[in-house]
Amino acid sequence: FGESGIGKTTLVRDLYKRIHKKKEFEVQAMERFAPYLTATNILQQIVQQLTDDDKNCPKEKALEMLKVVLGEKKYLLVIDGEVSGTEWKNILTSLPAGARGSRIVHITQGKPEEPPSSYRHLSIQVKKLKEEDIMELFIKRLPKEMQDENFIKHHREIICKITQGLPLAVVLLSGLVQTKEFPVEWEKVFDYLKSKQSNRLDSMLSVCFDDLPHELKCCFLYFAALPTNTTIEARNLVCMWIAEGFIRSKGGKSMEKIGYIYLNELINRNLVNPVKMDDDSSFGSMFVTIQNKVHEFLQIEAHEASFVEVHSGDDIPTLTSARRLSLQNYTEKYAVLAHPLPKLRSIFSQYEQEPKGPDHGRRSKRSPTYHVFHLSQRRVVSSMRKKDIRSHIKELFHGSEYLRVINLQGIDIGEKLTNAIGNVVHLQYLGITSCSVTKIPSSIGRLTSLQTLDVRETNVRKLPRAFWMIKTLRHVFGFALELPKQIGNLRQLHTLDSIDLKVSEQALNETLGEMIHLEFLSIWHISHDNVVDLPGALDNLESLRTLILHGIIPSSVFTTSSLRRLKFMFLNGDLPYSYYKDDDKHVFFLPNLIMLSLEGTNITQEFISKLSELHSLATLVLYPGSYKDKELVFSSLRFPRLRKIKIIDVQVLEKVKIEVSVLPKLKELEIHSHHTGHYYEIDMGDDEHGQIMRIMVDLKKEDAVNKE
Repeated sequence: FGESGIGKTTLVRDLYKRIHKKKEFEVQAMERFAPYLTATNILQQIVQQLTDDDKNCPKEKALEMLKVVLGEKKYLLVIDGEVSGTEWKNILTSLPAGARGSRIVHITQGKPEEPPSSYRHLSIQVKKLKEEDIMELFIKRLPKEMQDENFIKHHREIICKITQGLPLAVVLLSGLVQTKEFPVEWEKVFDYLKSKQSNRLDSMLSVCFDDLPHELKCCFLYFAALPTNTTIEARNLVCMWIAEGFIRSKGGKSMEKIGYIYLNELINRNLVNPVKMDDDSSFGSMFVTIQNKVHEFLQIEAHEASFVEVHSGDDIPTLTSARRLSLQNYTEKYAVLAHPLPKLRSIFSQYEQEPKGPDHGRRSKRSPTYHVFHLSQRRVVSSMRKKDIRSHIKELFHGSEYLRVINLQGIDIGEKLTNAIGNVVHLQYLGITSCSVTKIPSSIGRLTSLQTLDVRETNVRKLPRAFWMIKTLRHVFGFALELPKQIGNLRQLHTLDSIDLKVSEQALNETLGEMIHLEFLSIWHISHDNVVDLPGALDNLESLRTLILHGIIPSSVFTTSSLRRLKFMFLNGDLPYSYYKDDDKHVFFLPNLIMLSLEGTNITQEFISKLSELHSLATLVLYPGSYKDKELVFSSLRFPRLRKIKIIDVQVLEKVKIEVSVLPKLKELEIHSHHTGHYYEIDMGDDEHGQIMRIMVDLKKEDAVNKE
């Protein structure tokens, strides 16, 4: 525990990642929660994270499933968020004891109450930094060219006095001064903040905000519309910025690229924190969050500027003039929609959600983590309440004709989205997620300005033909969506995540192959019936940056010149061996591929050797079923940029041999195995490059040997 900004979450997350890599616990989960949820809702979300992705955790079965998931295992649970004393005791009494050594960590601001007597309890107060630590953190967050120790040492006293040992203040100050001319303008910043005798953190936040360019201020204020202590998917955030009109393409760069540049600027200024949820994710899969104190400041700024109205209390305010509405409360939340909102441009919510069907959101457990993290309560509402909700939503769509962004999560509007959606003709972003919707009406075709549709975490598997005729589409998010036999001119489409080829019979060249500006593509259920047509379609997609394939992998995926811009590739399924013989006809041609993840591919040492032709490859990940030989060797062919090798439960593999001299950039080697009889040999060779490498070998059997 400790005050806001003291670095509790950062500290625990760092330790959590280290422990996770060492596999010290059989079960691990770390979740962030909006303030003061009930124990049942918190436990339900934890269970949902720990269970297979194709299984649902209804609220009424949360405790029962929790006992199954944790049972007598050694587990670690990290609960990040404010919880009332009553609900905290309910959580503790509901959790099974687990195996010896199980741990529960609660991150909170105030010192928690004593738990039930059966628990051994330890309170750790995170305190402010001392001078040496302040300066170390301040310098660490600066670019190398600004790390002038003599100059910084000269200002040591004022830096410590301004920040007062609060890590949040230290990183904010570091982010602020690095945007100034060094060292001329630093003095002015220090002098101004020094003159503020009280509430220096608030003053620093104000200066950081005022220092932003106008377009970045709007993007930054957008976080005020999202609930505190939650994690946000970067690409969704950028899509909403675009829909709001905050971003315009310039300098030959797309709006999406400009959006990521803006987000990077906020990250570099330490105003937004990146959360790397998966070591093997691309930037498009990144998640971000902001510190609670920063969020509190933004909500005040947003309210004063009439940027967004946040409905977080029990009252029902008059919002007829609201341009953006964020529903963040948990009582009487639907009533506010009963009022007419003629000027509304954007609406956001995180409602409770209904139990999902058995086929809801099915995806591979080790697929890239690029779905939205839903951190809302989930509650079964009465049939009368459902009727009210549907009525309010229908009236909202009829009466708020200027809506540009709709992002409703978990709201139960029945199995079909109302036909009234077609009335919101200015709509550019439509997100209806985490609910029981199965059908989108054909009236969606009237939304001729629509850029983004997000129906993930729903039962929608087929979209109306009229939808695929919308020319302005840029991003389509769903799960295993049926690819239609006919599409419109979708040459602006950047993201298709994901489609299902199981029922596809049409010529893919005339549908998928027409989406020539696709940058992100995920395909499920590639079979012998459609794998023949898929290469021809992929040959047209020269802009692809990320490709995810499940099923029969096309033979040309490594050798075609059309995928020369591809950076991230995830393959899960049968990869034909005969196509990758070591000859001139089958040269691997993916000059920009930096990350390759394989699962169920049954490749051989011959294929690994062929990968040396991929001169930009930096990360190689092998999951179960990816490799079928007993020995894996990196000792003859040079891999010039390979920095990380990760091997997870590759069943038949018995020996790994690596000669570092052929891997001059290797920094990380991770081997995790829970199979018997494994022996790992790491041959360092002549380490003439003097590189530093982190080696982690995790074996379940004590008699396994690790030689270095």
